[in-house]
Amino acid sequence: MNSDLATERTTTAFDVLADPGRRYVLSTLLERGEPLSLEQLATDVAVRTHRSPIVTEDQSRTVHIELVHRHVPRLLDLGVLREVGDDETRRVALADHPLLETEWVTDFLETLTDRPVDDEERLNRTLDAFQPARSRIACALLSRRDEALPVADLAAMLVAREDETRLVDVTESDRRPVETTLVHNHLPALADVGLVEYDASSETVALAADASQWRANWLAASPLGEITARLEPARKRFADGSTGSEFDPASAIDPTESGACWTVEGRENVVSRGHDIADSAEEELFVTVPDAGMIQSRCLERWRAAAERGVDVYVGSRSQEVRNVVRSAVPQATICEPQFDWLNYPVDGVHHGRVVFADRDRVLLATIDDSSSNGDPRVTGITGEGAENALAMLVREHVGPRLDRLESRCAASDLSEQATPFPL
Repeated sequence: MNSDLATERTTTAFDVLADPGRRYVLSTLLERGEPLSLEQLATDVAVRTHRSPIVTEDQSRTVHIELVHRHVPRLLDLGVLREVGDDETRRVALADHPLLETEWVTDFLETLTDRPVDDEERLNRTLDAFQPARSRIACALLSRRDEALPVADLAAMLVAREDETRLVDVTESDRRPVETTLVHNHLPALADVGLVEYDASSETVALAADASQWRANWLAASPLGEITARLEPARKRFADGSTGSEFDPASAIDPTESGACWTVEGRENVVSRGHDIADSAEEELFVTVPDAGMIQSRCLERWRAAAERGVDVYVGSRSQEVRNVVRSAVPQATICEPQFDWLNYPVDGVHHGRVVFADRDRVLLATIDDSSSNGDPRVTGITGEGAENALAMLVREHVGPRLDRLESRCAASDLSEQATPFPL
């Protein structure tokens, strides 16, 4: 998940931009490029507010009062503005603030008057709804799910991320206060502007993927752009015009945004791709291993590193040897025994080698063909990324509900005493 999503600078940006008066002050000073008296600033802001080159004295006076009593003091407190001159020649100017060095913010301010007037009120409410960091993170978490999520589960996921702990370690007492703020504050605000679909009766919530705001250029350029990227149909293809017959990161245009699935040939390439997915996991990593012969120390190191940075790691295998090795090397991992046959049984000499599934939108399915005449097994993988990727969607549909049930079982159990693998 984008690290800028929860920063204080992002929160300040939405706080400042949510009020049209404050954003018109900044937009005016940004365009003029020089300090202005409050009288001149009031006139310029009134022009922008009323979308008219000529404004009345009453209109300017009203804006001047708002500047003196609300907007300028607030922006001075935030350090976005600075005062120039003495009491008689008092002027205000933009300060040297990180917010004004943020590209998406300055682009937003420079295009304010390009937006239709009737969008203003909706824009105000949208920016205000995104002001709390918890609301932004909640939207990012929901964007990874295809179906509505219980509010209690969303609250637990937020706690796990904020406290940098595993989801299975979040207690009810940890979750309850966050759930309360979601129900009474964040979700109603997001639902009011159409960003989420919140059902108070069933206590579930889902991202409103068809909300027009997700298609706004300014939002795509902001830290919330990771959400719009998941919602947009994939358009990019490989730079060399290939169909993706072999994974080659060096020859691709950002394969993480490609809607296509592609194959990976050769053991080392398959292993490398699996490592890339494991290293990129931010919240959840699910891996299956059929037998101990497929466990490498570098795989265990990556799973352990993921667990140590707060990722919920699940390793599934029907092999007792595999489970013992993983339990010893990655004690933070949840060990499970897959019950669905398509992840376990060989078919005519071809069997799956491994499933690597990160954050429910990046996946690798590896197969090993032992039937070759020269005796060398052929290792092949098919992989894909993105919420709309067909392969990721297929695996998410089959594995996602099982992982949700597994999380519930884990939360109700003492993992430190868990010797028997959880059924998956």
